[in-house]
Amino acid sequence: MAIIKAVILGDTECGKTSFTKRWTTGSFPDPEMLKTTVGAAFDTKRLELPSGKQTTLSLWDFGGQTRFIETLQSMIRGARVGLLFFDVSKISTLDSLFGYWVPRIEKNSRLSFDDDAGERFILVGNKIDLLTPPFDNVEAEMDRYAEEYGLETQLISAKTGIGIESLDYKFTQIIEQFTE
Repeated sequence: MAIIKAVILGDTECGKTSFTKRWTTGSFPDPEMLKTTVGAAFDTKRLELPSGKQTTLSLWDFGGQTRFIETLQSMIRGARVGLLFFDVSKISTLDSLFGYWVPRIEKNSRLSFDDDAGERFILVGNKIDLLTPPFDNVEAEMDRYAEEYGLETQLISAKTGIGIESLDYKFTQIIEQFTE
């Protein structure tokens, strides 16, 4: 069974850990128990890929504090796929992905967004439960980056579960593409 390393990157308090817990356990963590991830958290998820192959996803949920980046940079190495998270209620967290996190990926891995690295990542706008639909402005900003970097996009709410199933489907497709 293949083990695939996936990174989950973005600024602090974008909901990366809440998503990871919901995705791996099926339930949203108790808000009273949530704490900001310091450094990195590790989790796994067993997946059946569309081809029927079984794989284990090694999930590296990076705390968003830039003060830990020196320690975390080596942990990015070996990642084949990933999720780039931002908080839809704080659009500055979207800009930070491309001004800060994407350059760290390129510097500390063999992935280049000038080549095909964008195909390996999904741009995830989390916390849509905090906004009132329609989400046209957020989607327009996401699409601008997605086109430039070759990314899939998905809006979700880790809290309510909206969009998680669609994200799971898209990410599983990407994982299969880059397994081997």
